[in-house]
Amino acid sequence: MLNIYLKSKIHMATITRKEVYYEGSIEIDEELMEKAGISEGELVLVVNVNNAQRFVTYVIKGKRGSREINLYGAAARLGEEGDRVIIMAFTFSDKPVKAKTIVLNEKNEIVQEK
Repeated sequence: MLNIYLKSKIHMATITRKEVYYEGSIEIDEELMEKAGISEGELVLVVNVNNAQRFVTYVIKGKRGSREINLYGAAARLGEEGDRVIIMAFTFSDKPVKAKTIVLNEKNEIVQEK
C-alpha cells in the first residue's frame, strides 16, 4: 500500500514579492529548490505562518542566488511581502521517507540543512 510522505521542506522562507495579475504559482530561487529537493512544476503545499493560510500550487524556478520567494496569481492574495512561509512537497511510497529540510533566515539564506 502506498502512503503519502513529506519528502522536502523549505522552512520559514520569507515572501519577497507578490503579483496578483500573473500566471499564478510560487517562484523559488533555483538554488533553494535544489537544496530542498523540489523540482520545477512540482505540487507544493504552502503554509503562511503569519496568517495561517494554506494553499496548494506548483513551483516556478526562480533566478539562482536571488533568494526570492515570490507569490503569483491567486496565491498572491494569501500572503504579503515579509510573511514567513513553509513550503512542503510530498511523495507516494510504500515505506517511510526521510524528508530533506532546509531552514532559512529572514533573508532567505540557508541556516540549517537536515
